[in-house]
Amino acid sequence: MNLKGWLISISLAAVLFVVPFAWAQENPSMDRDMQEMLKQAQELGKQTAPAKPVDMSKLKKQAAAIQAQEEKEETEQKKQQQVALQKQLAEPGPSAFPDWTPATPQFHSTSALTKKIVDDEVRVIQSGTSPLAPEEILKSWEAAVADKPLNHTYNRGRSNGSVNDRLDVSTRTDPVQRVRLEASRDEGEKITQVTIALILPKPYED
Repeated sequence: MNLKGWLISISLAAVLFVVPFAWAQENPSMDRDMQEMLKQAQELGKQTAPAKPVDMSKLKKQAAAIQAQEEKEETEQKKQQQVALQKQLAEPGPSAFPDWTPATPQFHSTSALTKKIVDDEVRVIQSGTSPLAPEEILKSWEAAVADKPLNHTYNRGRSNGSVNDRLDVSTRTDPVQRVRLEASRDEGEKITQVTIALILPKPYED
């Protein structure tokens, strides 16, 4: 029902029910059944009365309180995750890549194997270089795992002549092991920067 129709209904209720009911109260001789019927009609009219205006300031306060609580819970969750990551970082091992990790062609290591937190996960990382193009290095890895029970996902990145390719290789059975190869080369460069990382499962996820 539109607003106009609703107002008309309320007006009719006032005329048909409220006024006769007031008149019935002044005429006690009226049939009791009629008085009861008019009383029920008046109660119905009260139930269909317009709702009170919404208090927007109150709603805004409630929304702000909910947002503040959500932000507080999110901050607390991040703190707990960082504590879990630091604990995982301090635990012994692993100190090497899985046996199935492919060899990187013409790889020259520039750092020792390092265990550290990157973003929101613990990784065992080794950096180095290779004279081969990023695509050649990743194709070599793909060929090495093609006949093994391993999953692999290849992501290619190109921007203003620069190349940033990534290959994730993981086992298919629990516990899942995942190794990531990243190979990047800026435009005009002849050396590819290579990073190999064993990505450990997040300690705060099932």
